[in-house]
Parts: sequence; structure tokens; C-alpha cells
Amino acid sequence: MYYDCIIIGGGASALMLAARLDVRNMPGGGLIIEKTGRCGTKLLMSGGGRCNITHGGSIKDFVSCYGNSGPRLRKCLYRHSNMDLASWLEENGISLADEKGNPVYAWDLEDAGRVFPSSHKASDVLDLLLEKSGSNGWEIRTDTEIYGLCRCDDGWVVKVSPSAEITSRNVIVASGGITFPETGSDGSVFGILEDLGVSIIHPRSALAPVYPEGYPYGELSGITLEDVTVTVFAPSETGDHGKMSARMTGDLLFTHRGFSGPVILNISRHAEPGGTLSISYGRALEDLPKRMQKVLESRSRGPSGDVRTSVLAGLLISDDFIISSVDGNGMVTAGGISLDEIDTVTMQLKRFPGLYAIGEAIDADGITGGYNLQMCWSTASAAAGALI
Repeated sequence: MYYDCIIIGGGASALMLAARLDVRNMPGGGLIIEKTGRCGTKLLMSGGGRCNITHGGSIKDFVSCYGNSGPRLRKCLYRHSNMDLASWLEENGISLADEKGNPVYAWDLEDAGRVFPSSHKASDVLDLLLEKSGSNGWEIRTDTEIYGLCRCDDGWVVKVSPSAEITSRNVIVASGGITFPETGSDGSVFGILEDLGVSIIHPRSALAPVYPEGYPYGELSGITLEDVTVTVFAPSETGDHGKMSARMTGDLLFTHRGFSGPVILNISRHAEPGGTLSISYGRALEDLPKRMQKVLESRSRGPSGDVRTSVLAGLLISDDFIISSVDGNGMVTAGGISLDEIDTVTMQLKRFPGLYAIGEAIDADGITGGYNLQMCWSTASAAAGALI
């Protein structure tokens, strides 16, 4: 069996590409291969089911939201921007709104913040992507696993069972990362690509809670503090702080096991077990919740039971914890197919003609706020344009 294009994976980036690329006039057409029983499961979970599809503001401001990968994605983001995504959704019947439900328009994204479908239903976006993919002639095959990938004279051979193969002129890897494996993003395709010689940056969980050793704040679960500064240091053999990995300011949420909230989620990609998480609360003791004041005072008591004011003051400025782990089920994956392998204008792998990579499968991930779905759109649109 021969296709012009095969997409490995049926998530957001895969469906965005299929919704942008009409394969009806291609001799072999196109096929989406999804490991699970349905496409778009993780998209349905995005934004707590509301689908934070992108973010407002200038696309130029997006570059810094992807860390070191941002500058390398600049051309892709600029050519396939948040305005481009918003316009496409509006043209296809999806009106947009901000987090409070106020209308948002593609021509006026400047102060929009997080952008959602106005229904705040991820299913509306998924339904549109599936409808457009179908009208563009894409076949979808679910409950199908990839066992191997190799070159052939006509392009690529995709093994879909130990004994069954499909040939395609082009293959697009849109298999996601390693988080939420029940949605099909289990990282298994990375091993297949490594067998080909593709460079893979070790995948790890990101946008995830961080769990420290000796966490003392379980009783504060559910409390949020605004404008807290968090610094992450790399592991050190000396017992002191290692090299600073990242510093961010934002809202922090206490959970029963560890720290979460936007500032923790955004910095979690830099957190390593054995490293140090240092929190500066940026306020006086009396400006903290009463329950937290009691915990801090308890942690500051000396052998005689008296509160040591210097210790208490130190905790307010630098509350340090050794990182035990980062939750393995983060919202996205850091790592993946090295950007060194990819022409980010077309998303084709430089050393492997006819092989493309998009979305969460590549070594790029953004902070919270719609930046990761925007990256899926931008990379998918870039690949779709190259495949026309």
C-alpha cells in the first residue's frame, strides 16, 4: 500500500497539519496513524478541557517563551503566527474569547492574554480539525502501532505490525512526547528514530509539579501565593547550590505533596532530582496566610523552642529544598528530536529527505498559556506548506 504522506500520531499537531494540507489530488493520498482508539485525546484535556489554543500579544514576544529553542523557531512562528491561527479558526466557524469569556478577534489580539474557543470546549476545536482533515481526503487508522521505519527507493517504509508494511513518499512524525502515555504519547517512536540515527534529546516531563524532599507544607494544600520568585539550581557534589539553571516569578500553589502553580510548572523543565529549588516569597511574615506563618515559625524554632528570627527571615528570602522528583505526567514533554536535525522553515529533517517532525515530538516546549498549542500549529503549518 502506498501513500504520499503518512502522519505518525493523531494528536493536535497531526490534525492541524491534515486540516491544512489537501491530499485529494495527490496520487497516494494521506494517512494518519494513531496508536489509541481515537484521535485528539490530549487536545481534549488541554486547558482543563477548555482548550487554551494560543495567547494574545505580538508573535515576537512568543520567542522567549520557548527557552533556548525559541530563537531557532523564530521564522516558523513568525510565518505561522497566533494571528494566523486565530484567523483560520474564525474563518472556520470557531469564535474566540479570553479566559473571562470576553470576545477576542484575530485582528485585535494585543491584550487578549490566554485565548480559548468562545464555547470554552476543546471538543469544538477537535471536531473542526477532524472535519477538515476528512474533507482534505485524509484517511485515519486508529489502534495501530508503529514497529519500525526505514528508507526505501520510493521514500519510507512504515511497519505497522511485525509483518505488515506501508510505503509513503513522506512521513511526518507527530507522535507527541512521553507524558500521558494513555493518549498514545509514550515516547516509543523516539527509539525507532534513534535506530535510524536521528539525534534525540533525552525526553522528560515539563509543565509539571515539583516534589521536594522533606516537604513541610502539606496542610497548606490549595493555597496560592502571587508573585513568588523561584530559582532552580543544578545538582552539586559539594552540598552547596550548583549552577543556577533558571529563575522565574509567578503564582505558586501548595499541594499536599509539593509545589505547583504557573511559576513551578514553567520552571519544572529545568528541575533535576538532586538539584535545589529555592523560593523567595517576597513579602513579610504577616502578609502570608496564617497557617503558613505557623509552619514557618515552627521550622524556625531552636532547641529551646524559641523562634530564631534570623532563621525565619532567611526562610522568607530563600526557602531551599532538595528536589526529589518532577511529576512524570507533566502537561508537555521537554526534549525530543533535536532541532539540530530539523530545517525549522519546512520541519524536514536535514539528513533524512521526506521525513518531517512537528509538535511535541521536537525538542521545543513552551510555558503555560497556549504557547504549546501555538507551537503545534506553527510547525504543522510549516510542514503542510512544504508538502504541497
